[in-house]
Amino acid sequence: MTVSLPGSKKRGLGGLLGRKDVRSTKPAARKQLDPAQIAKLFQKGHEPVEKPQPERLNAAEKKERDNLSVLRGALYAPKR
Repeated sequence: MTVSLPGSKKRGLGGLLGRKDVRSTKPAARKQLDPAQIAKLFQKGHEPVEKPQPERLNAAEKKERDNLSVLRGALYAPKR
């Protein structure tokens, strides 16, 4: 025995339950956002990126800096 159900065979069970046919539609916005822009919209409490500060020089680096400045001074000193 075969039972006949109302609705289109193409719509299947959704047609039987009265659901509308879902079809792809054009996006509402003219210009779509890319994923990076969407992520930016949802970032709350976003802190700006801090620029790294140079560290203080240790004793060995200070000594090397002084030695280089002495050599530089000798290089650019007026010749006698």
